[in-house]
Amino acid sequence: MTYTPAPMLETPIRAAAGMTTDLLSDVLTLVRLTGALVFEVDLKGAWGVAGRPTVEKFSPLLPTGTTQVMAFHVVLEGRCWVRHAARNWFELSAGHAVVITQGDPHDLCDQPGRALASFAQMLGERSLLDVRRIRFENGSGESTRLLCGFLGCDRRAFEPLCRSLPPLFEVKLGAPMDALVRYAVTNTLDDSPGAAGLRGRLAELLFLSALRVYMRDLPPDATGWLAGLRDPLVGRALQALHAQPCRHWSVDELAASIASSRSVLAERFRTIIGEPPMHYLTRLRMQLAARRLDEGRHSIARVADEVGYDSSAAFQRAFKRCFGMPPAAWRRQRTAMR
Repeated sequence: MTYTPAPMLETPIRAAAGMTTDLLSDVLTLVRLTGALVFEVDLKGAWGVAGRPTVEKFSPLLPTGTTQVMAFHVVLEGRCWVRHAARNWFELSAGHAVVITQGDPHDLCDQPGRALASFAQMLGERSLLDVRRIRFENGSGESTRLLCGFLGCDRRAFEPLCRSLPPLFEVKLGAPMDALVRYAVTNTLDDSPGAAGLRGRLAELLFLSALRVYMRDLPPDATGWLAGLRDPLVGRALQALHAQPCRHWSVDELAASIASSRSVLAERFRTIIGEPPMHYLTRLRMQLAARRLDEGRHSIARVADEVGYDSSAAFQRAFKRCFGMPPAAWRRQRTAMR
């Protein structure tokens, strides 16, 4: 089977900058989603690859502060089998993608039982910076074409999103992703000025598109941050908290701002998000504060004020509870990592 893209459509992805109503984009900016690599793999006959997407392996392509690598594999033509600790062998056909969200080991092959080569063996003498297309032929069996991508993020910057993602998820491509995949394939071999940066952005866009499909297809009883974003009541509460994180909120004020009762909001929020609204707000403030401290230009007192703390001492206690160290030590550690 061959994956035939649908007619070109505009990809419905909005930029995160300045858009407080698009929390998913804002949060992905917060975690510093950074595309590292996207390339095509052409395979024929018997084959198997062991994927081990570690931060150390991709460090030449990732910024300082990256804590996790995510991988995705899109089947362009043919089929492949995938294995992961969370799910035994399953088949992917053309037009489907699998996303490995936590950098876990995973295996790909033309059929279960194949001997597995490491990704380094597939690369041969090439460095990661040189990868555009990998060709491998072993016999006269079926052909498979994959589009593979890897990207990094700072999981610590917004744990609720990362915690809500399963270790892997599978999506069927739709029209918007069709166009994006086709564009990515076209640009895999491009070495003109700016091409490397474009491939990194394409890795980010492909992941975000798959994530949006996954979120859209969540079951009605799903829990976690992505489910909360989709829920009419909890979604409005999240919008309000993210729009004004420094406001001195109470549950009563939050409920009134979204036309809900206190009890209904508190129960619904805890059920879906897994914690009370004010606990969530505290962690949101700490994550925003960590981002400001990482920028290195702001005093601790100023950061405390910006995230809604009248007392610098109270802010420092809350920060230590969240990150395990005071803000000054956290800043020194981040500076040393650069």
